[in-house]
Amino acid sequence: MNSPVRFLLSLQPRNLQPNGVPKVVLILLMAIFGIVHISAQEAVTSSDANVEARLPDAPSASKPSSSAAFGETVGRAAKTVAQDEVRIIGAPFQKKALVLDAIALGATGALIATDETVAQQVPVSWHQSGLHISDGCTYGTAAVAGGILITGLATHDEHAQRTGLLSAEATVDTLLLTGAMKLVFSRERPYTNNSEGNFFAGNFSSGSFPSGHSAVAWTLATVVAKEYPKTPVQLAMYGLAATVSLTRVTAGEHFPSDVVVGSTVGYLIGVFVTNKDKHAYQGPAHTKSRIRQVPNAVIEHVSFR
Repeated sequence: MNSPVRFLLSLQPRNLQPNGVPKVVLILLMAIFGIVHISAQEAVTSSDANVEARLPDAPSASKPSSSAAFGETVGRAAKTVAQDEVRIIGAPFQKKALVLDAIALGATGALIATDETVAQQVPVSWHQSGLHISDGCTYGTAAVAGGILITGLATHDEHAQRTGLLSAEATVDTLLLTGAMKLVFSRERPYTNNSEGNFFAGNFSSGSFPSGHSAVAWTLATVVAKEYPKTPVQLAMYGLAATVSLTRVTAGEHFPSDVVVGSTVGYLIGVFVTNKDKHAYQGPAHTKSRIRQVPNAVIEHVSFR
């Protein structure tokens, strides 16, 4: 097994508690990127070897090592994510967005004013079941996106492959943005300090605002629903995401404003990534491609130049 993949797969999460979910998801996404690229690289090498066998007199061309190719792919992906973050963070400051900004701030402020009351009304007996349901539905949305990618690789469906890669890109965008927001706002969790939910309270390690579970679930649900715009798919994906948001409150892990803002952030990032891809991607929505074409898909749909 190639060393980068072996390294990624050797990383084991210390626990599967709620605060550990983003780390687990990020590791899985990194592994997916590496496995897709290396599998494609091996397929290209095998195909080229067959051609060279038929042309013994042709000069052999030196090929980059698998590790170098892996590093190049990671570098391109990192550049794409950085460009995404700049555009996402800058979007609310555009002049045409100011009215929507004011509405969003007003609605969030109204929710924050009721957060403490709502959190105190949630029965403790609901916490455990809410925790299990929210975790299960979050993993469920990730499993759907990952399953689409794997199916695309197995059946040579370029649209499915692209959907999986878009899901990974959008999720990394979401994790980085919500992680930064949690750090900046450092809000208390509902289960601390009598559910006061104070902001800038020094809760840097597990800030409550916004909800990361909700953001990730809505990101994945939106990408899949936009790429497969059939009513049953949309109902299933958005239903899973809505369940995550609701149960983060009933689990006593978040205030209502946390999940509303997290859900909104996740949805908007999902829309942003899929819309950006539609402008960048040229070709039919569904094609049967050979697996050796995946490197081109990685460059087009992960690097987005």
